Parts: sequence; structure tokens; C-alpha cells
Amino acid sequence: MAGEFIAIFAVLTFVISNVIFKRTEHEASPTFINFVRTAVGTLTFFIFAIIFNVFFHIFILPWELWMILFTSFIFGQIIGDTAYFIAQKELGTTMALAVSMIFPLITFILSMIFLNEPFDLRVVFSLTLVGLGIYIIGKSKVSINLRSKSIIESKNYQSKRSISRFKAISFGILAAFGWAFGLVIIDFATNEINRILAVEELSSIIGNVIRFPFALIILLTMVLRENYRTKPVNRNIERSGKTWALLIVGAIIGTSIGAYFYTEAARVAGATVMALIASASPLFSLPLTYFINKEKITKFGFVGVILTILGVIVITF
Repeated sequence: MAGEFIAIFAVLTFVISNVIFKRTEHEASPTFINFVRTAVGTLTFFIFAIIFNVFFHIFILPWELWMILFTSFIFGQIIGDTAYFIAQKELGTTMALAVSMIFPLITFILSMIFLNEPFDLRVVFSLTLVGLGIYIIGKSKVSINLRSKSIIESKNYQSKRSISRFKAISFGILAAFGWAFGLVIIDFATNEINRILAVEELSSIIGNVIRFPFALIILLTMVLRENYRTKPVNRNIERSGKTWALLIVGAIIGTSIGAYFYTEAARVAGATVMALIASASPLFSLPLTYFINKEKITKFGFVGVILTILGVIVITF
């Protein structure tokens, strides 16, 4: 049961931090949000590694394991998290989580394709529920947005919003693919670290000391490129002290604390259990997004969220 409790706590930190990050989107791009949280995480895990006297253990590990850890971060944080923040900007926290948390289903399908896992009829039922849920989520977003538009503007507005919504859902699905690949790799890598070093829960800290700096360099290049391309547009835009405070607090909760529990849950409970518990994160986010960000969801949209979650649960049992 320890692994399950760790997984629940990891999901809670993830949801809380994303609700906080949602409040910074008017001044911070998805890439910049991911860069800040990765920078805070890098500093945190370096400090932890020094305090627990395991920093130099990273040099004992074979370079092949380093490459595996780098790969896990590319899929999980650089691709998965960045795509999620893009989806969240358009769909809102709860809707974006509902779409992106289909990654257990994607993991199962990938296992059938690449690992020769036997076909399971539950996949068809799961895909039906998830597909219907995502369709409803997309349609419900239209009904919310069109209420504030006049009849004359509604057609053009609906067309633009449909394209924007389709892109957002696509990014949510891309996030799910990234997380699916990343979680399976983390599960393997952290257990390999423990097998080699016999450090138990400290293997998560050691793994993150290797993973985070590599991702930080990549995200820094992405932020610099983004700033260069948008400089004429955003020349006079400065991030307020409140935005910086929210970014740092969100990073501490979701990355400094959350990333440790996430990797530890993958090691102790396994990728499947972690994915199952994570699939319920939209339900955790509902009250938080309502009270903190005043983000509302229609009854129709709530049905879509529930169908998506049920579709994931079907395949994980």
C-alpha cells in the first residue's frame, strides 16, 4: 500500500502545481513554465543529493543508464509536460488532464505493438469510452465559449475555436504519449539504479540529478529560441513579481516535491499502478480549479471527463 499512497501524493502535487501554473499563463508561455519548474527541480535535487551524500554515486552508473534516464526526461518532461501546458492553456486544467491522462491506455496499446502483448477485447471498449469522452469534452468547450458571442460572430468564432480546440486536444494526446513512454522508462531506470547501488528510495534522487540538468539545457535553448522569435511582439511585456512567485511555488510543489514522489511511486508501485491512480487526476482538479481559478465545467463536459476516466480504468484492471 505504501506505493499507492506515494502515487496519490504524487498526483496531488502534480494537480496543485498545474492549477497554480494556470494563473501565470497571461505572462508565461508553456515552454517558459516548463523551463522554470525544471530549473527549480535541478537545484532541489542537487541539494538533496549533497545532503544525503549520494551525489558522486551518479558517476558509478554506466553511461547506458545515463542515456536511458535522458530519454525518459525527453519523453516525460520535455515532450509530455510542454504539450500538456499548451493543451491546458486552451482547454483548462480539468479538461486537459482528462485528455492527457489516457496514457495508461496508450501504454497498453504500445505494449501490444512493440512487445507482442496479446490482444485484449477491453482495448476496443476502452477506446470507445475514451473517444466518446474526448469528443464530449471538445463539444462542451464550444457551448461554454459561444455563450459570450453574438449570433453574427458565432460562425467565425466557432470555426476558429474548433481549430484551436482540435490543436489543444492533439497536444493533450501528445502529452499522453510522452508520459507513457517516460513512465515505463523511469520504472526500469530507477530499479536499475537501486539494483546497482542498493540505495532504495535514494535511487529516485540520483536518477533526477542525472535527468534534470540535461532537460534544463534543452528547455533553455527552446526558451531562447522562443524569445528570439517573439521579441518584436513581447518587447514591452515583463513578468510581474506575483507571476514569478506563482511559478516558483508551483515548481517547488510539482517538481521539487512532486517529481521525487512520481519517480519513487514508479519504482515502488510500478508504472501500471502509477498510471491508474494518475488517470483520476481530473477529479482531484475539479474543486481546486473552481475555487482557485474560477474555472467552471458544464454537466456535459463533466460527463466527458467521467467517460474518459472510465475508459482508462477499464484497461488497467
